[in-house]
Amino acid sequence: MRIGLTGPVDLDPLREALGCEVPQVYSGPSTGWLARTWWEQGHDVTVVALSDRVRAQQTYGSGSLKLVVVPMRERHRARDLFREERRGLADALRGQPLDVVSAHWTYEFALGAIASGLPTCVTARDTPLRYAWEMRSAYRWWRHTMAVPAALKATALGANSPYTAAHFRRFLGVRRPIEVIPNAVRTDALPAPAAPPPGRAPVFATASQGWGRWKNTAAALWAFPLVRERLPQARLVMFGRAHGPGGEAETWARRRGLADGVEFAGPLPHAAMLRRLAAEAHVLVHPSRVESFSMICAEAMALGIPVVAGRRSGAVPWVVDRAGHLVDVDRPDLIAEAMLRLALDHAHRAELGALGRDRVRTRFSLDDTARAYTAWFARTVNCRGRIEEASV
Repeated sequence: MRIGLTGPVDLDPLREALGCEVPQVYSGPSTGWLARTWWEQGHDVTVVALSDRVRAQQTYGSGSLKLVVVPMRERHRARDLFREERRGLADALRGQPLDVVSAHWTYEFALGAIASGLPTCVTARDTPLRYAWEMRSAYRWWRHTMAVPAALKATALGANSPYTAAHFRRFLGVRRPIEVIPNAVRTDALPAPAAPPPGRAPVFATASQGWGRWKNTAAALWAFPLVRERLPQARLVMFGRAHGPGGEAETWARRRGLADGVEFAGPLPHAAMLRRLAAEAHVLVHPSRVESFSMICAEAMALGIPVVAGRRSGAVPWVVDRAGHLVDVDRPDLIAEAMLRLALDHAHRAELGALGRDRVRTRFSLDDTARAYTAWFARTVNCRGRIEEASV
């Protein structure tokens, strides 16, 4: 099958296979590994990405794996709802010999793919109105309106979890079928699990791209001193944007006397962060109020690291299931209680770690997810072809 993938994309999994230097593009999690997995499964794959580092469309690689980079404005893209970017994406896709386009997220990439006229399967990877509400941003409300035409005009619509699909049905009025295909983990690309042995001072970790009400990492900072009352040598390592030295998280914590024992590691390359998680962390604490899936929870589970996360945090309970403790993330005392249970009970922690590895292997394997996508594409293209033949 000749597949076009468009969306925010992490190019790291593709660099070696492309065999050339590529520019920095608008990046997003897991899509790069999805494209590589399709390619390794024998499909022709063309990734179409946006970048503010190019001034004209550029193509990299050849044969069965290509990258097409489309110019993206540096500023003010949302004023016209990414009109220029959508046109560039549509033109780039039309210029490729594709059977189907897989567009990720329901915004400019999806609308550009739909405008190409090619069969387009759009995957919703977030819940637009819930995210806009949590972020309380005029920009988010404006941008997230693009999800409505994307959901309604796509050839077929998918979602990365039952929670995401339910959001589109309930709040965006989608009545058509929604194919649920989960995000997934490429387990052979993860570092070898090397969780620290029992007896070492426990290390907790958070990984969150941003600071604020939605990400709610402040709850972990409030919970951690309660843990240190019982375990004074415990450490908390905070990864991700806004959680580095001098960042918003550290500034907020120091003003409240909550920084003792906390390392503000900040944004690391994804592979480097996973290596540190595998080598150091006993427990992942993920207090986000809403997630449409939660890749970091799935990755921690694949590494055998149990999770403390929200029992009402969107798709998180569906992802974590019995591989962690699900609590009210607005209650730091309950977060601390779960952290202590996992830190003090090695057998319990090992049991949950094994459950997490098994759940990722059986439910969130990237090989299985990639095949589920191509089966969906085949049904979509065949159905579209029958409809077009009947209309002639």
